[in-house]
Order: sequence, then C-alpha cells, then structure tokens
Amino acid sequence: MTAATRDRHREPGDDELTDVAWNDRALFGTFRGLPWWAAVIATFVIAAIGTFIDVGSSKTVGWVFAVLFFLGAVGAAVFVERRSMFGPVVQPPLVLAIIVPIVVVLTQGLPKGGLTSVGLSLGKPLIDGFPAMALTTACTVLVGVYRVLRQKDPNRVTKAEVRASDATPSDEGREERPRRARPASADRPRRPASDRGADRPAQRRPRRED
Repeated sequence: MTAATRDRHREPGDDELTDVAWNDRALFGTFRGLPWWAAVIATFVIAAIGTFIDVGSSKTVGWVFAVLFFLGAVGAAVFVERRSMFGPVVQPPLVLAIIVPIVVVLTQGLPKGGLTSVGLSLGKPLIDGFPAMALTTACTVLVGVYRVLRQKDPNRVTKAEVRASDATPSDEGREERPRRARPASADRPRRPASDRGADRPAQRRPRRED
C-alpha cells in the first residue's frame, strides 16, 4: 500500500538485460518500442512504395497501396513505444494527403490545362485511396485505445489503496487527551452581590459643623 511495499527487488544488471520501462514498450513483449519519428517515417516510406507501384501501372492507387498502407500504419501503432503512440495512431489521413499527390506529380508531372486539370489528376487518386485510409484510421485508433486500456503502470495506486489511505483510524488507537485541571478559584461558589460588601468596614462620613 505504501511506496516501499510496491518497490521491486531487482538483481544487478536486470535493467540492462530484460527490464524495459512499461511506457517504453511496444504493444506486446518486453522489448523497447520504436520512437515516434521512426514509426512515422516507416509508415510514409511503405505508403510511398505502394503508391508508386499503383500509380505507375494504373495512374491511381489500388489494392497494393491499400495493403501496404494498412500494414505500415497499423504496424507503426503496434510497435511504437507506449508513450509516443499518439502520432502514429492519428497519422493515416496525413499520409494519404501528402504521399499520394507527391508520388503522382513525381511520376506523371503536373497536368496542363489549369487548376481544373490539376485538381482532377490529383483528386482521383485521393478519392480512390479514401476507403483504405478510413479503414486504416479506424484500426489504428482501436489499437491506440486498446493500448491505453491494456498497458498501464504496474505500480500505480489502485482504488482500493486510495480508499484504505483515506479511511479514518479506529478509536482504539487514539490516545485520550488529559483534561486540564480547573483552577481552585473556579470551584468556589460565587457570593451574591448584596453580600460582597458585608465584610468591608463601614466608612463614616465627616460630620458637618453648623
């Protein structure tokens, strides 16, 4: 219940060999996960490969892009370290919006004919890749929610421990406070006001000479 009872006794060298902090692990296992920038870069590279294969053959994205995009994004959410999973979890829409237009321009060039032609040439691959992006985003969010619920600090304070610490102590362990003795003057009965001057000697008034 206290911090001392939650401390683990480790042998020298355990931290370097097997023990990785829970917040630095991937979804499974005890190995250290990828940093956020490595997971993001891996997703962009894999999605670019799939886009290049599809655009080079059919001038739009297809099932190759969808499969590689899904594997790259979900794999990044799974293998990234626990404390840095926000970026890989929410990145699929950004990957689609950046990678697809860049690959289309690099492989086909900018179309001639004004903004309408450019919008049509870039918009069709984005529209075709939207279902794969929506499915991939839903899966990465589910992985993120699962990791938040599943991977928690093993040394966190539980609700039972909080209730036990907030409980009031029993009366058996309390020490009774000693009562202060009343002063002796307080035990004496108070005399009426009419009797207070009875013990005083009577004062004579000086006689007035005629």
